[in-house]
Amino acid sequence: MKQRPIVIDVEKLVSLTLEEIASMPYETAMENLELVVCALEGEGTPLALGLKLYEIGTALGKKCGGDLDRTEARMVQLLGDAETAREEPFDPEKDGR
Repeated sequence: MKQRPIVIDVEKLVSLTLEEIASMPYETAMENLELVVCALEGEGTPLALGLKLYEIGTALGKKCGGDLDRTEARMVQLLGDAETAREEPFDPEKDGR
């Protein structure tokens, strides 16, 4: 099956503000981050545009990382059976994948 080429609206990406990025849902921020990476990997990107894309990508990466950190902090793991179940903070180093 042939994949469709990714169409990147670079002008839309570089016009994103920090406020817009902060208010994005995680999924939208991650999609935009993937588009930024694709645009940066493309050949012939002018230096100034590449720098702006890098700045936007960094902000999107921080947004996604922050969302994941906040989600991880809220996660709890139920241990034991139904009668003796207790809640403990989820520790990805010890319990996670």
